[in-house]
Amino acid sequence: MSESLWNDEAIKPIQHLRVVDLSVMLTGPYLTRLLAQYGADVIKVEKGPEGDPCRESRYSALFDLLNQGKKSVCVDFDKIEGREIVKALAAEADVFVENYQEGVMDQLGLGYADLAEQNPDLIYLSLRGIRDKFSEKAGHDLNFIATSGCGEWFLEGAANYSAQFADIIGGVLTPLTKLLFHLANPNRQGMHLISATDEGFRAAYLPRAYESLQRENANTKDKSNFESLAKLNGNFPNAKFYKCRDHHWISLQAIQTKHWDKFCEIVDKKEWKERAEDSSLVSELEALFLEAPSTYWESLSASAEACLFRVIPWEEFLQLSQSRNKLNSDPLTWAGFASASNLTGSPLLGHDSFSVIHGLGYPNDKMAQLLSTGVLIQKTKNLSS
Repeated sequence: MSESLWNDEAIKPIQHLRVVDLSVMLTGPYLTRLLAQYGADVIKVEKGPEGDPCRESRYSALFDLLNQGKKSVCVDFDKIEGREIVKALAAEADVFVENYQEGVMDQLGLGYADLAEQNPDLIYLSLRGIRDKFSEKAGHDLNFIATSGCGEWFLEGAANYSAQFADIIGGVLTPLTKLLFHLANPNRQGMHLISATDEGFRAAYLPRAYESLQRENANTKDKSNFESLAKLNGNFPNAKFYKCRDHHWISLQAIQTKHWDKFCEIVDKKEWKERAEDSSLVSELEALFLEAPSTYWESLSASAEACLFRVIPWEEFLQLSQSRNKLNSDPLTWAGFASASNLTGSPLLGHDSFSVIHGLGYPNDKMAQLLSTGVLIQKTKNLSS
């Protein structure tokens, strides 16, 4: 198939949007980084004098990733004049993003009702951690998994700490999807969108939760109609990771009969064809895969539709792909997003304070006063330099 003659990603489809981003750490900045990747003008408003806590040295690499392509304005929210600056920025924005604890923005006079007075078309996105009875308590990724109702499922087998699962799924991708749905509405009006991370994390378990409840409600004779996802929990031989002789892993997910039959044929175990969901076969498969290295099993399935793939080690993957170049030059392309290699690097704290606020119509003498009194902060070099 020939390539499309027109590529929407190449022209930055949301370059008409201005986003005022008061969020900190991971979830909000990741979401607005994606918006910047696709062309949005993102103004990162940081609370002075320290700014986003993610600027701390132990998070510095993360900060650089999450804040490329943004402008930084640093103001002291505790001062009335600082809050007035935020309101002036929001008055010219399409989207406003914050991820403070519930009630903080209202106390500052920067809640949705306050900003909507000047900008009734504003989409105000509040990212929360936990909904309902724990909504006013502080929490992080593991806490959101714990309160989601799906924590026990997540912990099946062994706890996995390799990624911020709740933050990314529930705190970034779910609210981003909601936001884009509303932005796509040609008749949209201003509104307050609230998205809780623990609630959004459930999207990963929605098929299982739904099927589980339907099975519970079904007549006894129909319960088997709601068992498909239960067969993917690692207890059945045809859908599982197996360790090989070289201490690397192989993935098998031959859940369709044709794939399982092909697998049995290539490992010369035709007698297993009727045992695809026989949990007692797991130990025999574990012993089988330990007889040879992962590369051997991969070679057996090279020309067969057996749904058998080696788990490629990270260092090997770096050598065999363009990952190193992508992660160094345009990181989000590594995760499948459109290229934006011309984005600026992450900004110094308040790097754009003067130019952005001056653009709001503040005269030079007023700007000088705001800088001298600490309402407005602008760094010209890194603190460590």
